Amino acid sequence: MKKILGIMILGFILSSCGPRVDVINLSTVEPDVLAKASKLQIFKLDNAQPKPEIDQYIGELTAYSCKHLTWDPPASKGDALKQLKIKAVRSGANGVIDITFDSRGTDTFGTNCWESVQASGTAVVFK
Repeated sequence: MKKILGIMILGFILSSCGPRVDVINLSTVEPDVLAKASKLQIFKLDNAQPKPEIDQYIGELTAYSCKHLTWDPPASKGDALKQLKIKAVRSGANGVIDITFDSRGTDTFGTNCWESVQASGTAVVFK
């Protein structure tokens, strides 16, 4: 009985050990989505460059880069931005405006990552 209980507890612990934030496995993303994401127009919040005229606001997006396991690569703004662009393409956008980044250290209760970078922005369709 104790063995069964121990196995059940171990199974529960191992099944809840993943990141608590939505992180896209980039190796599973379709090639056409990656191609569109690489061409997506982006504008950071502090960017003085004028934006093209906006036809439609799709909505706010948030994406994360997460170093979950000790041997995972470090969380980075580049990875968080790539994830944000993929989410934007999947939502039908051709641009993301007002992009901001938030870097966090160890946050086991919120994200379950050793370190994380959050990218946020507004998905839009430019004319």
